Amino acid sequence: MNFAEREDSKRYCIKAKHVAIICAVVVAVGLIVGLSVGLTRSGDSSRDNGQGTTPAPSHSPPSAGPSDLPPQDQGVCPASEDESGQWKDFRLPDFINPVHYDLEIKPVLEEDTYTGSVSISINVSAPTSHLWLHLRETRITQLPVLKNPTGEQVQVRRCFEYTKQYVVVEAEEELPPSSGDSTYLLTMEFAGWLNGSLVGFQTTYTENGITKSIAATDHEPTDARKSFPCFDEPNKKATYNISIIHPNDYEALSNMPVEKKESVDDKWNRTTFQKSVPMSTYLVCFAVHQFGSITEQSKSGKPLTIYVQPEQKHTAVYALNITKSVFDYFEEYFAMEYTLPKLDQIAIPDFGTGAMENWGLITYRETNLLYDPNESASSNQQRVASVVTHEIVHQWFGNIVTMDWWDDLWLNEGFASFFEYLGVEHAEKEWQMRDQMLNEDVLPVQEDDSLMSSHPIVVTVTTPAEITSVFDGISYNKGASILRMLEDWITPEKFQNGCQIYLARFKFKNAKTSDFWEALEEASDLPVKEVMDTWTKQMGYPVLNVHNTRNVAQKRFLLDSKANASEPHSDFGYTWNIPIKWTEDNLSDITVYNRSEKEGIILKSSNPSGNAFLKINPDHIGFYRVNYEGPTWDWIAANLSLDHKGFSSADRASLIDDAFALARAQLLDYKKALNLTTYLKMEKDFLPWQRVISAITYIISMFEDDTELYPLIESYFQDQVKPIADSLGWNDTGDHITKLLRASVLGLACKTGDREALNNASQLFEQWLSGTVSLPVNLRLLVYRYGMQNSGNETSWYYTLEQYQKTSLAQEKEKLLYGLASVKNVTLLSRYLDFLKNSTLIKSQDVFTVIRYISYNSYGKTMAWNWIQLNWEYLVNRYTLNDRNLGRIVTIAEPFNTELQLWQMESFFAKYPEAGAGETPREQVLETVKNNIEWLKQNRNTIREWFFDLPRNG
Repeated sequence: MNFAEREDSKRYCIKAKHVAIICAVVVAVGLIVGLSVGLTRSGDSSRDNGQGTTPAPSHSPPSAGPSDLPPQDQGVCPASEDESGQWKDFRLPDFINPVHYDLEIKPVLEEDTYTGSVSISINVSAPTSHLWLHLRETRITQLPVLKNPTGEQVQVRRCFEYTKQYVVVEAEEELPPSSGDSTYLLTMEFAGWLNGSLVGFQTTYTENGITKSIAATDHEPTDARKSFPCFDEPNKKATYNISIIHPNDYEALSNMPVEKKESVDDKWNRTTFQKSVPMSTYLVCFAVHQFGSITEQSKSGKPLTIYVQPEQKHTAVYALNITKSVFDYFEEYFAMEYTLPKLDQIAIPDFGTGAMENWGLITYRETNLLYDPNESASSNQQRVASVVTHEIVHQWFGNIVTMDWWDDLWLNEGFASFFEYLGVEHAEKEWQMRDQMLNEDVLPVQEDDSLMSSHPIVVTVTTPAEITSVFDGISYNKGASILRMLEDWITPEKFQNGCQIYLARFKFKNAKTSDFWEALEEASDLPVKEVMDTWTKQMGYPVLNVHNTRNVAQKRFLLDSKANASEPHSDFGYTWNIPIKWTEDNLSDITVYNRSEKEGIILKSSNPSGNAFLKINPDHIGFYRVNYEGPTWDWIAANLSLDHKGFSSADRASLIDDAFALARAQLLDYKKALNLTTYLKMEKDFLPWQRVISAITYIISMFEDDTELYPLIESYFQDQVKPIADSLGWNDTGDHITKLLRASVLGLACKTGDREALNNASQLFEQWLSGTVSLPVNLRLLVYRYGMQNSGNETSWYYTLEQYQKTSLAQEKEKLLYGLASVKNVTLLSRYLDFLKNSTLIKSQDVFTVIRYISYNSYGKTMAWNWIQLNWEYLVNRYTLNDRNLGRIVTIAEPFNTELQLWQMESFFAKYPEAGAGETPREQVLETVKNNIEWLKQNRNTIREWFFDLPRNG
């Protein structure tokens, strides 16, 4: 799934879903349910970096608040606290396993409910009187029917629901184990609300002035149980025959191709789909729609189809082209054909998750699938390519081979996040995607992973909220980052071979992290498990301290210099087996630094003279930081000023990011980190500027209210960015990377108050307000944001709102939402916040995005936080505590840096102690704010001295 994430990152395939199901209806029937959104990609520490990039939406789901069924439909399985059996355990038993489901669902539109039936063939390998499976909010309407392997009916004594998790069926007699291929057959009829029990996702769109509806399921990680009774764990794979009864003017889609369509009566049709391959419940998907479609064919002959609103077909062409390119690439790379007869993709107008990789029917938020070359920015194009590729990778990593349990989620998400770069690089060779991974995944998540509130990649999860919460930057970005390091260490060829062994060995099965290590060891003949366990079984990462140019010793890197580096306990004691790579005189070498070498190691020289600079971790290929001695940092700063091209673009980005992170952690004098910025007037490359923007955005946010120091900081970085800003100008020309760079540096120029840049933004904004000018696509977000900030008023704000309502392109809507949030007017921002409760104005998927945008506005930072506090109960009722985006929205407080703000946060969390999926984000934001407060105490004077001493620094 796709995960949303930080603004200075990119897309994020994070899922968590709750969207839901079935049916489509016209709005007149009044069945529409609002849903929520939120994006991410990395623990979602989305920060405003001034670049004018929009945060990718998170892969987390929203769901309407749960609803109770009418009294007459409470069901025949009452709630019970009976704890006499194993159903009191969180996990399902090993001796009860589904083999096949026959599932039929029918939405009853006029009542806003649905009914359905499921017959599950079950293998029982130990004697038992009870069968239990997952069910939540949906109700059983008739006593379940149980048949033994010979087809004879077994008397059911009773059924009951336990803790809103299981439905337990008790037989009159003990059930003996089934033998061979023989199975028990459990049949259950059920009913629920379309807007609650089915995870409640139904949304509307307008076609030729007519309001229509569409609905689609989204079950990951634990919401299939809200749609139908099932064994809702990833290792309970089974085959499916699915049929949907739907209004006859709609069509139905599911994982498999249609087997037959038949009329039920003059209002209803039944669409039955072919039998599926074995798959996990969270991948079961069906949709009801009135869309059009466009189709391509893969090299291996598989139909690739995108479903979209008829008038938007042209916006699906790019995604279809990317789909074919990467689909063919991965079939060849993995040496395994896609295993279903077709691959469908569909764009949902209001979708809580960024995207979801349902097998054979991938669902998307429109911003992640639809791209208009005349109206969308290069960043939008890259997001579409990345998210589509991410979801297609899942057809192998996740769908064909599925993690055994959610503690190994990274086997799905880390792998899809890594391979998306390889796939997009294949399809778009000029985009430098391998390098961009440094900015999008590696360096952003290193910040998250240097907090005490981080967690290991492989982490124990024992509740649905904990499962939902691990769809974060550690599973996605860190997972991808350590795969990048691993591929480089064992070589790309052996890495590819290991992936092929793994997929072939576990096809249609479940696997654990150790299984993947075993496959790579077979391919490489290297101690992969011994090395990589230290990266997946403990949180954090090391900093390598360099002495005498070649002596290196490791230590855990933490942003909080006062934190106890031995906590929480790790069996590895926060030491790592590190594949260290280094270059010297353009020659590279690599060695594994074994954690048992307590005193460190000496890197051998490939240069007889030994005088060349030894660059450790070239291009930041390893997931660690490097701290040189003071004179070496001085030498690096001097050589950047003399000949910055002597370092690769990725090396310059890495050195800048390391230096500022080390300074935040009190491991390097801030003056030495700031010295690395003095060469920036000569910097013209995308990667280094991205990291500079990230590093200085933190400093800017910390001193924003400092009337003495902030003007000096602002003026200095204005001067540093001006040459490249002037060189690129405000004409939307150049290649893909140039357009991304222009948006970034002009955004920084505007953020630091450059009058020329702000005037250009305002002039273009005024021209756009006249209604006679179409803005260049890659400058639109800058113009909407900074034009509104610099010269916006009530008239221009309402004009922008009108354009937001008029445009049908979701990517354009997202930019306009950002513009609306940028106005320097408390009354208008207050009105905007009020709009969040009106789903006809602001889609449920966009609520948390808007709150975050408002928090980037200096006028709105406190307003957004206060609004969340005042409306917390409303948000919980609307989205539920298990919604990842709701849980993550508290991270808008990350820039706070006063004791008063910290007290307010702690008071709010104490008032609402139930955090649900937000437990970890709360820990992270509290830790970050405490660090900010301490940071100001420790660093203000040093930073002040450096900026006051600028003439001497040059």
